[in-house]
Amino acid sequence: MTLRNGFPAVSDAADQFDIRAALRATTAQDANGNIKTGVSITAKSLTGLVTAGNGMNSDIAAFDAVTNRYGPVWLSNDGTISVKHAAAPSANSRIDLICIKQNETASPASDPTDGPEAIIVTGTPAVDPVTPATPEGALALARVTIPSTATSMTSTGVIYEQMYPFTASAGADLLFRSETEKDAWTPWEGQKCRLLDGNEYQAKSGVWVSLTHTDVTTLISGNYGTVKGYRSGPMVTLRIDWKSSASGSWNTGNFGTLPESWRPPMDLNFSYGGRDGANQKTINVNANGTMTYANQGGTQGANAFGMTVSYAL
Repeated sequence: MTLRNGFPAVSDAADQFDIRAALRATTAQDANGNIKTGVSITAKSLTGLVTAGNGMNSDIAAFDAVTNRYGPVWLSNDGTISVKHAAAPSANSRIDLICIKQNETASPASDPTDGPEAIIVTGTPAVDPVTPATPEGALALARVTIPSTATSMTSTGVIYEQMYPFTASAGADLLFRSETEKDAWTPWEGQKCRLLDGNEYQAKSGVWVSLTHTDVTTLISGNYGTVKGYRSGPMVTLRIDWKSSASGSWNTGNFGTLPESWRPPMDLNFSYGGRDGANQKTINVNANGTMTYANQGGTQGANAFGMTVSYAL
C-alpha cells in the first residue's frame, strides 16, 4: 500500500481512482470501511424520486447521489428525466428495476461506454415475480411491479416502491428506510441513525440501541393478562399483569415472547414476594425473548403476577 496522489495538487498527478480514494474521507462509512452509497436527503427524496410518467415511461426527479465504482462517485441529476419500460407482459406480472450508473470503459471496469446512465433492468414475468439483480456499480432507485393488464404506468395494478438508500457525510447521523436496512449496516461504536418513522438509534457493542421514547405498548397479550412495555433510550420497563388458571406451589409457566427490539442482551431473572400462598415468584426475561414464571414453594395457590421489571438493552 502507498500514499496516493492528492488533489488538488500542483503535480496534477491524481487520477480518478486517487480522487475517489480521497473522497472516502467525506462519505459516511461502516465499521468495515464500506461507504454509505445513496441519495442525498432532500424534501423530494424523502417523498419519492421515481414516479409514473406518460405512457410506459417512469420519471426520475432531480437528485444528488453517491455510487460506488471502485470508490465513491458523485452523480447529479438537475431535472426530471424519463426512462421507458418494455410493454406489459402478456401474462402474470413482472418487476422492473430502475437504476443509475456511472459507466466506464477503463480497467478495472469494462462497460461499453463512458458516462452516466439511467437504466431499467426488465424483470421476468411470473405469478410471483422477483426483483432483478442490480448491475455492478449501479444504484437501484425503485422497483416497479407491472401487471399484464397495464397499458401505461398509471394503470391500475402498477406499483412503485422507492428503494434507494440515503447517503451521508462522514460523521453525520444516518437515515434508513426500515429496520431491515438498518440491521444490514455494520455500525462503528457510537454511530447514530434514525428511521423514516423518526425512531433514533445509537450503536453500542455492535448493536443498534434505541434512543427513542415510546408510548406504553402491549407486547404480550393472553387469556390471563398482559405484558406492557415502555422504552426510554436503552432502558426498558415491563409491567406484568397476569393470573393463570394453573396453580401449584412449585408451578411454572410461560407468558409469551417479546418482540426482537425489546429483548435483553442476556437472560435475566427477577424475584418478588409471593401472593396467593406462594413463598416467592420468579420472572425470567430471556435473550431470545421468551418470558417465563415460577412459584417457588409455599402453599397451593394461583399464579397471580402484578410487578414491574426494568433492564437495559
